[in-house]
Amino acid sequence: MVLAYVVNNASPSGNGTVSVIDVKTHNVIATVSVGVGSRAISFTPDGKLAYIVNSGNFQNNATLSVIDVKTHQVIASVPINDDSRAVSITPDGKLAYVIEVTTVAVIDVKTHNVIATVAIENPVNVVSFTPDGKLAYVTSRQEIPSFTFASVIDVKTHSVIATVQISNNANDDPRAVSFTPDGKLAYVAHTEPMGNGTVSVIDVKTHSVIATIPVGRDTRGVSITPDGKLAYVINTEPMGNGTVSVIDVKTHSVIATIPVGRDSIAMSFTPDGKLAYVINNVIDNPGSVSVIDVKTHNVIAMVPVGRAPSGMSFTPDGKLAYVVNFENPPSVIGTVSVIDVKTHSVIAVVPVGIRANVISITPN
Repeated sequence: MVLAYVVNNASPSGNGTVSVIDVKTHNVIATVSVGVGSRAISFTPDGKLAYIVNSGNFQNNATLSVIDVKTHQVIASVPINDDSRAVSITPDGKLAYVIEVTTVAVIDVKTHNVIATVAIENPVNVVSFTPDGKLAYVTSRQEIPSFTFASVIDVKTHSVIATVQISNNANDDPRAVSFTPDGKLAYVAHTEPMGNGTVSVIDVKTHSVIATIPVGRDTRGVSITPDGKLAYVINTEPMGNGTVSVIDVKTHSVIATIPVGRDSIAMSFTPDGKLAYVINNVIDNPGSVSVIDVKTHNVIAMVPVGRAPSGMSFTPDGKLAYVVNFENPPSVIGTVSVIDVKTHSVIAVVPVGIRANVISITPN
């Protein structure tokens, strides 16, 4: 059974919840209570466990809730540092990396215990694993001396083996890291203080920046097509509609700029890599999804969804896209818009919890 897990940041009791949706029927089949400040989710590659980050508050400590996907029960609650913000699972499913404020907690998925803490010493933004799972790239920034960098962690030893300087400005905001499928290159998207976006290309073998590519303004993320030939970079463009910068991975050059909707914040490729779905997060009006044909770099459809859409996930067969809508005001129950990828139309709207903000679908 393929399931969609929706993380809801608040409930009447103050704890977060996870709404479990059967993607065959588009019905919520379970609601799992987790911790306070729930904000991120990651499944193990076999789909058996879900890890939920609960960042806590002044009265409640941060925890990592481990959910058994078969029973929809929390089977472990792992203490982590307050204000933890994200979790990623290694490709082999053995370890979970949790981004804390200035450290990365390494958790053994089998025992649900923290087995190592990797000190980065500066605020951590994102973590991403190479496809072979041997290395983790963690982005951060430092005030004195001033620069933005990526720390390279050896996953076997849990130690930092290299530091790659991305820029000489500590106010740069590194927001995403994506690897080519062969694991040879890392694309790091970051935004400068004046809003100009840049993508730094890192040679994973030498841990050095080999290209710097200017893109749009207020860059939010970067994704590589499944064939590894193109990188799509999403830019919010504060003064107007968002854009997607298309980069040729072979030449490290922008070959197209695609206009999308307002407040574009996130993007995903269909599993076959033929389409890109871009979320346009309009807070005061219904949001939308721009559908891009990757072959032509043209928007072929604009799909209306709910208010303040914040995340999206495709079913493994690529037939459906699930878009989570925070809705506005925040006290309103969140929803999930289910899009038929073939027709680019919403076929169901599923009510979930309050402050719904993250969605992920179980892997095959």
